Amino acid sequence: MRFQFDTDYTEEELQFLKQHHCEILSEIKLSKTNFSAYELPRRMFQYYGTYVGEIIDEENNELVWAVLSKWKGIYHWSAVYADLQSLEQGL
Repeated sequence: MRFQFDTDYTEEELQFLKQHHCEILSEIKLSKTNFSAYELPRRMFQYYGTYVGEIIDEENNELVWAVLSKWKGIYHWSAVYADLQSLEQGL
């Protein structure tokens, strides 16, 4: 499945991405996913070899950043962070 992403980021987000040499992704192809309707990524970037996507948290219906992982051949979101600073500390 091919996912296409919004590539608009705030100045603060762009500063973070530039500081960490992140690559903003406009699209990605993932063979098998197990995403719910809430977990479809809206924006995505690569952070030091880790793919990070912006999804909706099902519990509080807010946008969060999540780490893309693969388990038994299926892609899923393995860790969720409220903001980019939390992501930086968590990874």
